Amino acid sequence: MWIETIVMPREEPAAHYRAAPQRDRSVAYAAACAEGEHFHDTVLSYLRSHQLMEAVRWVSAPGSIPMVTLHCTFGVLEQLQKEPRFEAGRSLTLTGF
Repeated sequence: MWIETIVMPREEPAAHYRAAPQRDRSVAYAAACAEGEHFHDTVLSYLRSHQLMEAVRWVSAPGSIPMVTLHCTFGVLEQLQKEPRFEAGRSLTLTGF
């Protein structure tokens, strides 16, 4: 059975919130896209090194958020949940009428 899985980087809680300084949004967007692509590559590298790609049917493209959506088996989800670099879980399945 294929499930949709969402994977994000695991983060430590921030000590306190500090407003970011104003900067050109194009620079921030380019940096966010680079971070998203790096995380995407990290997840794919993990899947390949653990020989899990045969249990993955679809992988989302990199974007401006460090997040990867997969269509995969429960076994892949379990392996991703064990990896300390990732937060992974199932997305909510909704049945339309």
